[in-house]
Amino acid sequence: MMGVMIPEILCLICSHLDIEDIRRFRLCCKAFADAGACFAFREIIFYLHPHDFDMLRHISLHPIASKNVRSLIYVGHTLESPKKSWDEFQKYYSDIRSVEKIIAQHANETPPPRIGNQQLLRLYKNYEVAIDEQEKMLNNKEDISCLKEVISRFSSLQEITMSTQFEFGRGTRKTPFEGCLVKPGDELTPMGCRQLDSLLSAVFEADIKLRRLTAGTFSWQFFQKPAVELRHTLSFSSNLTCLELCIDTGEEYFRVGVAEDVLGGTEVPQCRHLLETGLLRDFIKSLSQLQTLSVVFNWHSDEHGYAARLEDIMEPKHRWEHLDSLTLGNITCERHDLMSMLRRHKGTLKALCLRDIRLRSTSWRLLLPKIRKTMNLDEACICGELYGQEEDSPYEEYWDLALPDTFEDVLRDDVNDYLVNDNIRRCPLND
Repeated sequence: MMGVMIPEILCLICSHLDIEDIRRFRLCCKAFADAGACFAFREIIFYLHPHDFDMLRHISLHPIASKNVRSLIYVGHTLESPKKSWDEFQKYYSDIRSVEKIIAQHANETPPPRIGNQQLLRLYKNYEVAIDEQEKMLNNKEDISCLKEVISRFSSLQEITMSTQFEFGRGTRKTPFEGCLVKPGDELTPMGCRQLDSLLSAVFEADIKLRRLTAGTFSWQFFQKPAVELRHTLSFSSNLTCLELCIDTGEEYFRVGVAEDVLGGTEVPQCRHLLETGLLRDFIKSLSQLQTLSVVFNWHSDEHGYAARLEDIMEPKHRWEHLDSLTLGNITCERHDLMSMLRRHKGTLKALCLRDIRLRSTSWRLLLPKIRKTMNLDEACICGELYGQEEDSPYEEYWDLALPDTFEDVLRDDVNDYLVNDNIRRCPLND
């Protein structure tokens, strides 16, 4: 009976299953395995690790699975180099153990059992193997060559996500680093550039036109390359409907007492100088099919200010015919320039997020009522640190509305409700 079932029926069945059920479905027989292969590998999440790249190569050689890959999610975290000695590894675990005890104490729970010396030694051996394999892979550029090989076989590829610093992550997932205790972080510099460049170079060579590109966090230095090379790197873009970028503007870690702190925005001046050339603005302007645009810089600086102005991101007077979702973060502008851009998109724009925005000499108290009156938004998110200037007095405006994924904030909720709810008459910032 199984041998005579029509493949289209099997595919229809798979279309109603979640990914775990599809994986079990494929174990039944070859016919089920082939039907399930059309769905099981539509989205592939992989790390910068030899085992995951072997998995990619195996999928790319499968005659059915390779033709049905739609989305690649590259988590670019790596183990910190140089390799830890045994003594450093023991100290690393001692620090982890201290944190576990503090968390358990605050939760009024018993901390996890301590790892014994023999088990800790086994974890160290696993760690040594993992970091040696990583160094070999990076030194021999095996990550770059593998992506060029496999992406050329993914003829239906439409979406690429490059994630570092846990930006654009897709929840928790077991990683190939689980057996070595040390958690991977963002160690390659400039941040995210090697990972993003290797993906887009492979897409260029395979002549694939993407529909969606999500990348973050990656250094502004990604754009610091010859114009011809940059055009080649970004040649995938003619069909893009979604562009989401989180751009790093530099940071330094330093010790305050016994704790580490971070100084953000250390490379803001260099990034600002590059963006003033219009390089990023011209690229975004060329995306005629754009529906979703998100450009966020991860830091501004008390000393250096902001990395970009609105006009460095979005061409003044230009209109994207299909733009329905816009997110901007850590930029400066004036309220009239922002409103001019929003008015041009009032017929299509339904979702707006403004985070960590400075109005240079104009007022948020005047801007928000204008947005509410002019736009017909379904979703609004005004968040982070907002700076402005009262226009009838010398006083500076400042509110910290926090980011939605960090803290609850009643004022932020009230502001966002005000922008989408006609029943709220008074702008919350006036309170």
